[in-house]
Amino acid sequence: MSVLAILSDRIELLFVFMILFITSYLAAEIFYRFRKELAIAWGSKLDSGRKPLIRVLYKNMQNRYGVLRAATVIFLINIFGGAFLWSTIGGVFIVFPFLHYVLIAFLVNLVLKIYPERRHWLVIPNIIFEVAAFMVAALGSIYVGLSVIGRGDIFLAVYQWGVLFIKLVIPLQIISAIFEGLLLHHIHNVKKYPWPYEISD
Repeated sequence: MSVLAILSDRIELLFVFMILFITSYLAAEIFYRFRKELAIAWGSKLDSGRKPLIRVLYKNMQNRYGVLRAATVIFLINIFGGAFLWSTIGGVFIVFPFLHYVLIAFLVNLVLKIYPERRHWLVIPNIIFEVAAFMVAALGSIYVGLSVIGRGDIFLAVYQWGVLFIKLVIPLQIISAIFEGLLLHHIHNVKKYPWPYEISD
């Protein structure tokens, strides 16, 4: 079964994911405009969980082939944390991917407010490919969960998830990680903006 055939059967759910992400992004924008201080505080709180990961990225970026090393770390973080845990394992339980996209959209909006230097064209493909990979992984795993609940063909659902994960999720995450590695290089190595949380000190 081809990737396009699997996706075409689930196009409505994909649109739901996209609408949820866009709506949450706009909601964060409205929240920021009405309660700027509180929005920044919430965004900083959400972003603080990334501090250990940012430290790892900083250390890798300082070494030879820093962009490639950072992109590899980003890929591993996103493939296991986002695509596998939140979207795949969470997707089997149906509700978790939806919550994931709300949090990502909210955080993306506020991180761009907290760190305006990230407003660069490289962030656009980075976010598009990364979130698309999460959504595709969830498209497969939610149907696994639905097959369990509805006593459907679980083996077919798992097979279709595997096809989507190997043929779309992994390549999308690789592309996204490359863009993010280039973005970090541009911000911190070329433009010399300090790393968050005074990590570069």
